[in-house]
Amino acid sequence: MKTRRLTLNAMMLALLVVCSQLTIPLPLVPLTLQTFAVGIIATLLPLTAGVEVLAAYILLGMVGLPVFAGMAGGVAVLAGPLGGYIFGFVIYVLVTAGIIKLRGTGWWTLTWANMVGALIQLVLGSIWMVPFNHLTLTGALLAGCVPFIIPGLIKIALVVMVASRVQAWMPNLRQL
Repeated sequence: MKTRRLTLNAMMLALLVVCSQLTIPLPLVPLTLQTFAVGIIATLLPLTAGVEVLAAYILLGMVGLPVFAGMAGGVAVLAGPLGGYIFGFVIYVLVTAGIIKLRGTGWWTLTWANMVGALIQLVLGSIWMVPFNHLTLTGALLAGCVPFIIPGLIKIALVVMVASRVQAWMPNLRQL
């Protein structure tokens, strides 16, 4: 059982690292598939496993491995204007996996849980940018949250479709 969980965590970590590199550069915050991978992690893994994957991701980036968007790594990324989004991934997993644990794995719950987790992550990342980019709170939300709502909804729809298929194929996945 431990080997299966470790293997699954490693696969999810690899998915997150690969999705982090699929980037469309935008002025302040790049559009990536990181949140798609975070949604998959939060939706398919048990709460503790999801947090383990995100902790490993942050630790790998912190020691300088190029796992963050744009092949970036190092403490400077986490301490910089985009660090809030990365730390927000942990909150996304906690909130989403927590809701799923309490409410079940129906498609509506998966959708709602991911919407709440993703929104909190976007807002936290936007607020984090305020002192770095000398923005007002409104300016930060307009630059760091609003442009990502439609792409985020599309990613959430894909997360729910993929997760529903995987859960049908592996119904005991969340019990690993």
